[in-house]
Amino acid sequence: MLIIFLLTVFLVLIHVPVALCMAAPVVYVDGNESGDFNCDGIDDHVQINQALKFVAENPEYTTVYLKGPFTYVVDSALLIDSNTTLEGDSNATLKLTSSANWARSQPMIKENKSGSHDITIRGFTLDGNREGNRNVVSGDGYYNFIHLSDCQNISVCDMYLTNNHGDGLKADRCSNVKFCNNNAYMLGHDVLYAILCSGVEAYDNIIICRTNSGLRLYNTNHARFYNNTITSESSGGAGIEIQKDGSDFAMDKIEIYANTIYNTALPGILVFGSGSYSNSSAYVHIHHNQIYDTGTDSNNKLIGGIVSEGFNGLIENNLIDGAYGNGIAQDKTYYHSPDGSGYVLTVRNNIISNIRSSASGIAGYGIRNQLPETHFFVLQNNSLYNNLGGDYAGVEASPWDIVADPQYADRDKHDYHLKSKAGRWNGSSWVIDNISSPCIDAGYSLSDYSNEPEPNGDRINIGPYGNTRYASKSEIDMSNNSSDNDNGNNGDEGDDEKNDKDNSGKSSGGGGGTGGSPETPRNIEVKELSQVFITNGKEVKFDFTKNATCVLYIGFDSKKTNGKTTSTVEMLKNKSILVSSPPPEKVYKYFNLWVGNSGYGTSDSIENPVICFRVNKTWIREEKIEQSSITLNRYNDEKWNPLLTSLSGEDGTYLYFTAETPGFSPFAITGRAAAEENVIDIMPESNIETPEQNNESKGPGIEVKPEQTENKVTPEKEKVSMPGFELIYCIIGLLGVLYRSCLLYTSDAADE
Repeated sequence: MLIIFLLTVFLVLIHVPVALCMAAPVVYVDGNESGDFNCDGIDDHVQINQALKFVAENPEYTTVYLKGPFTYVVDSALLIDSNTTLEGDSNATLKLTSSANWARSQPMIKENKSGSHDITIRGFTLDGNREGNRNVVSGDGYYNFIHLSDCQNISVCDMYLTNNHGDGLKADRCSNVKFCNNNAYMLGHDVLYAILCSGVEAYDNIIICRTNSGLRLYNTNHARFYNNTITSESSGGAGIEIQKDGSDFAMDKIEIYANTIYNTALPGILVFGSGSYSNSSAYVHIHHNQIYDTGTDSNNKLIGGIVSEGFNGLIENNLIDGAYGNGIAQDKTYYHSPDGSGYVLTVRNNIISNIRSSASGIAGYGIRNQLPETHFFVLQNNSLYNNLGGDYAGVEASPWDIVADPQYADRDKHDYHLKSKAGRWNGSSWVIDNISSPCIDAGYSLSDYSNEPEPNGDRINIGPYGNTRYASKSEIDMSNNSSDNDNGNNGDEGDDEKNDKDNSGKSSGGGGGTGGSPETPRNIEVKELSQVFITNGKEVKFDFTKNATCVLYIGFDSKKTNGKTTSTVEMLKNKSILVSSPPPEKVYKYFNLWVGNSGYGTSDSIENPVICFRVNKTWIREEKIEQSSITLNRYNDEKWNPLLTSLSGEDGTYLYFTAETPGFSPFAITGRAAAEENVIDIMPESNIETPEQNNESKGPGIEVKPEQTENKVTPEKEKVSMPGFELIYCIIGLLGVLYRSCLLYTSDAADE
């Protein structure tokens, strides 16, 4: 029996490659007879699948390694299991056989079992042998490189993918998918195509498209695409494509940033939806991308820098230069438009320049809205320049946008750093220019600028380097010397007003815009926003339910449909930089009020506008203000204009007023000091009711400047010491000292 057992063991061992008995956890596949499994360039999938099966059946092994230089020719799919890594040398190539005649949807690599997890593929080359398989149509599901379904924790990195008829990595119903540091050249469909997935990350890839897009999501959420370079050789589709279909899947956590996209046939970034779904389930954040010369298929109408339909989103700090047709557009895409309405794109801090016309008849617009009944723009502090068809089409211009040469470092070389007399990053060091870009310190006033190098002017730069360590520097290091006055201001000016005096006295009539405030951020004490959906002929009310400022609500009757609209109150520390001088009477509070985009809050679009505000009784009492003199003043046509103001209610702390206003701009609440003998005390209560407030918040909330949270105590919350309490502390301290002295004396006596 012993002899039979030993013979059995011997027969098993001779079928196991010798190296496996000596090395773990890697199994080597080679083409020169030095591997654990050896191939000959024909039907090499057989040996590679044997190696993958061995690793799957032996938990102490984790990796199948393809050694190079060698071309492994496969005529069937490789099957990979859980907890398995398939990797290889960069000169190891896995190539599809010629005349494969595989069925549609059969890939070169797939999962062995549904529900597989922890799959890693890295390091080698995949060659789709397009020229040897010309009997199929690219993009029709044939010969995908990798197709994984119902898998978790996938990593495909450091690969070279080239020359096939299908996708690079197609993942459907998968989670935690990482696609990084790959080089893809001329694939037959999408390089990455994620369908019904969650947790998708693609970064540091270099992609040259042939057909369709570089990176694509379909009904996929929690995804980030960043630091990718995507281009094409005048064919294919969009650089990045985001698609939502129907209501079953939310796509509201999508972020696309820090990518360089150029020379794509269709838009650099294409975002669209179809079917019926809540507009709150579709949201994308696109920022800090450089997009140039996109939309080269100028016979197609779906071209431009960024094109969107059926999504809400924030598009900020991007560079779009030399695109065909449109810079940023909301327009009809491939399929039927989504059923809903009220889709809003907030576009801020972008540079859009040199947009070109197309053969399809699009004149070359900076920002364009082709769906004005259902889709809307909010514009905030963009820079537009030299766009052939004009800066705006189907959207009202914003007064906060800049129309000027952005002063690129070297447009011909696509160096879009901004020229600066104080310092510009040239890729290796800081250099000095003889001119400074108007985009420096010109961004949205509440955008974060903390990552910009000093001096940074305490305001973000427009463009893709805004709020990054490579942002061009400001000429003056402006410090915050503004004075704080919580109980009103009588026109005393801090350094903000002196530094910005050239901007004073320029407030004009009509409505303000939430397109980004011109107010210096250091002068904003607190800011509150409210949003409502405005339709023609309806009464509109913006409630500021957080009670962060002196304004409680604004209301008016709408004469135009404007869609989802934001109203903003900025309560100021000092008078606005937009005004030249303080009003003649004592000032309780300065504030700015902006409603909608530029030009909205005029008599053409609204009527019967009213503002409800409040005044603290403590200020009235301490400043000896005549209650009947309290007035809301609006700055317009370079002067202060008192508005018809009426008392509407009071409580124990505040008096409440309403005022009729012809428009929205800088305001000041003032009062006249009474003669000493005529001062009348304000009674704590009365029978007048407080104006009814809607407690349902309709806006994103309050934005508070950092200065507001430091060492600030309101009059109602000041701490008051108990009389004589300091003396009690002193006596207790003295008794403690005497007691300790007695203990020391007793201890010394005992030692003696």
